[in-house]
Amino acid sequence: MDISSVMEYLPAIISAAGTIIAAWFAYNQYSKNKLTDLKIEQFKSEERTASRKRNDSSAIVFGELWSVLYRLDADRVYIVQPHPLGNEEMLSVYYEVKRKGIQGMKERVQRIRMSDMPSFSGELGRNRMMFISDVDTQVQDELVKAMFSLCGCECLAVRRLNDGRHDWVGSLFCEYTEMTDMDRSLVECVMDEAAMNIQYILPDYR
Repeated sequence: MDISSVMEYLPAIISAAGTIIAAWFAYNQYSKNKLTDLKIEQFKSEERTASRKRNDSSAIVFGELWSVLYRLDADRVYIVQPHPLGNEEMLSVYYEVKRKGIQGMKERVQRIRMSDMPSFSGELGRNRMMFISDVDTQVQDELVKAMFSLCGCECLAVRRLNDGRHDWVGSLFCEYTEMTDMDRSLVECVMDEAAMNIQYILPDYR
């Protein structure tokens, strides 16, 4: 075939090649779109599953807090959680139950920096169980002392919550607005039981 013949068929060859290339690009884009759609659906499904699991876990956590409140005849029970996980620098309260007429800690303990109450934060992270029978003399950080005072806390017990690696994931607080002689054996027993039911399912603070 001479040059003139090739030149005669060149537009047709180019057109055919263009059609093939366009079809390949269209198929490639279609495949990418379908893969993207699949990933989006998978993400939505995982989010729905995670949301249901979080809701189920939250229901269990609140149930345990109510149990502690009534079994120990307390005035306020809540969980302080360090966050963000992996780079914990703040403390917040999401889970809380209290008796009618009692002020909440949740409104006051939100994104408080640990550096603003270093002594108390360190004790929360270190101690499995703490009993504070006199806030004024046993709490060193002025910020913590002021918050307890504003919310009428006179004495309290605190139980550390651990994850499966024994890392600190939160602290369970049981508080009284009047001075009371806590039965430490009973308090520790009830809070240990609640901690075991809470600590491995406690949702991350968001």
